[in-house]
Amino acid sequence: MKKIHLLLAIILLTFSIKAQDVAMITPVKFNENNITKISDDEIIPLLEETTYTYKYKGKDVVVIFSKKEHIEYFENKKYFIKSDIKWTSEEECFMTLKESNLPNFPFRSGTKLSMKIIKIKRGYIFYESTLGGLTWEGKMKKI
Repeated sequence: MKKIHLLLAIILLTFSIKAQDVAMITPVKFNENNITKISDDEIIPLLEETTYTYKYKGKDVVVIFSKKEHIEYFENKKYFIKSDIKWTSEEECFMTLKESNLPNFPFRSGTKLSMKIIKIKRGYIFYESTLGGLTWEGKMKKI
């Protein structure tokens, strides 16, 4: 009887972990197919060709935005997160994770994140991001 309980617990744990993986890479609140098609030439992103920084675990993270790519560098460029970026308006975009060498990074290639710029004030960008159904706010400083 104990072996059956152990087997059931292992099976349930496996399904739970797999379900979390699926939930994190499945967009919940947004769908790129529902976006009004706008030519890339018509959108001038607020963060195009700019560099920012924010604190993560007490250390500076450098964030570089270009027209089609977003890169975050950790520990003086020892680690990185690279994403394709698609701007849907001046202040909103989708980022699709391409690659990362950041240790213990929980997301896989293909994971999508939605970001919206809330305001720009005194050299800071205040934003709201959504990933896997979770939404949070943050800020970055222009450098």
